[in-house]
Amino acid sequence: MHRTTITEALLGTAVLFNTVFHMPADESMACQIFSWIVVFGILIWLIETARDWEERIRKKKEARRAGTRASN
Repeated sequence: MHRTTITEALLGTAVLFNTVFHMPADESMACQIFSWIVVFGILIWLIETARDWEERIRKKKEARRAGTRASN
C-alpha cells in the first residue's frame, strides 16, 4: 500500500462525508466509526485496483514497443 493511496482515500472519505453522505444524529458513535472505516476501506481498495490496472496497461504498452523495436 502506498502513502499516496492512504492520503487520497482519507481525502476522498472526508469529501464524501462532507458532501454526499449523511450520518444520522441518533446513530451511535460506534456505528458512525464503522461506517467511516467501511468507506475508507472501499476507497483504498478502489485506488489500489486502479493503480494495478495502470501498471498492467503500462507494461503492455512497453512490451508492444519492445516487440516493434525488435522486429525492425
